[in-house]
Amino acid sequence: MNKTSSIVTGGITFTAATLVPAVQWALNGFPRPIPESVPYLVSAGLVTGAHSLYNYLITRTSPKIAVTSNPPAQPQ
Repeated sequence: MNKTSSIVTGGITFTAATLVPAVQWALNGFPRPIPESVPYLVSAGLVTGAHSLYNYLITRTSPKIAVTSNPPAQPQ
């Protein structure tokens, strides 16, 4: 498993499928009916945004690794 791209806290992995019921519940408050695919798209967008933010924060806070080229060969 690629641990740099998944958000795992307390043994729970957040995916779009886990957020769909909550998004459906939140969207029930709209005065007009919405298409069935909207909660899935909103959930996917939220999870993608959360993963992107997590990866961004990890790369910003991780120690920088200096990239050095091989030193030139010393004449003997």
